[in-house]
Amino acid sequence: MTRVAVCACPDYDVAHVTSAVERAVGLCGGMERFVRPGQSVLLKPNMLSAAPLEHRVTTDPALVRAVGKLVLKAGGRIIIGDSPAIDKVSRISRVTGMKEVADELGADLIEFCRPILAKTPEGSIYQALELDEAALTADVVINLPKLKTHCMMLLTLGVKNLFGMVVGPRKSQWHMHVGADRVMFADLLLDIYRTVKPALTILDGVWGMQGRGPNNGTPCHLGLLAASRDPLAMDLALAPLLGAHPASFPLYNAAVRRGLVRSNGADTQMVGDDPKGFIPEDFQLPVLESLMPVPRFMSGAISKHLTSRPVQDPGLCRDCGKCAAVCPPGCLRFVAPHRAVIDHMTCIRCYCCQEVCPADAIHFKTGALVGIVERLRAIMPQ
Repeated sequence: MTRVAVCACPDYDVAHVTSAVERAVGLCGGMERFVRPGQSVLLKPNMLSAAPLEHRVTTDPALVRAVGKLVLKAGGRIIIGDSPAIDKVSRISRVTGMKEVADELGADLIEFCRPILAKTPEGSIYQALELDEAALTADVVINLPKLKTHCMMLLTLGVKNLFGMVVGPRKSQWHMHVGADRVMFADLLLDIYRTVKPALTILDGVWGMQGRGPNNGTPCHLGLLAASRDPLAMDLALAPLLGAHPASFPLYNAAVRRGLVRSNGADTQMVGDDPKGFIPEDFQLPVLESLMPVPRFMSGAISKHLTSRPVQDPGLCRDCGKCAAVCPPGCLRFVAPHRAVIDHMTCIRCYCCQEVCPADAIHFKTGALVGIVERLRAIMPQ
């Protein structure tokens, strides 16, 4: 039975965050259960981009500070690190205030840039993974995700946050490998989670993101922190409360198929405050574009234009070039100011361009075949 603690935290006031973190960690056994004197402790927040804190893209430094102080009290030595998809840790930490927190805690603030090969546990889909050295050599990993939606994987909570252990350039290689296959990507996330084995996960849900996350959604106040020694248990306990039907959550389907959790949730115990009192009834999940493959007999040209595909809104584009820089197959290029051309023949539908665009200038357009099939599904008896 895995405990998932949910504790009220109305805002990022130091006293409120400190109290909520101490209570949540206490319900999981106390920091001394996870950290012993002299151990190196890696704190892994979500540092996706250099967005202002009020955009709610990244883990708030107030949470990192409160957790860090508990680690120091337990005698641990702190490292704060991530491998952001957008921008550098140095810039993100200046914009968000994470650098000040690192300095206050006497912590090393690093960008993951040293990949090493790690053997995955028995039962993994992938036999080995290249992850950052810090994630594999730290005595303790504490995972500090942000509660957000995700246009490809529906939600990004504890398990998805660990994808940041993959060093920057390797992320593109993985997207090329799994393409738009949500099942394969969920399996990859599960293998990373089982390899890193974070000792503790504390979720920043004081302010989260809804809609077109993880970078272009809208802020949403929930007023909670959640903690668990198992991020998968935490994610699967919170997802239904956020309106995610199990069948629509790729991580749930992959975890049940692999026997990592029970489908009825009987292996999880919710403690602390009732999360139903915090989550808005109208919390907006993203509409997952259908990535349904077309029949094999159709040519590549036909299939690429019948399935969902990314399109750009030139009126919103800022010419930052981040979409072209992150594109794994290199199928996106600029031909004029504010005008991007996307080669849909080589596009792998990985959502990277949409995820990194700071102006929300890229969205996915449903193809003709997908639209017909979805309409048929809606009228057919279940």
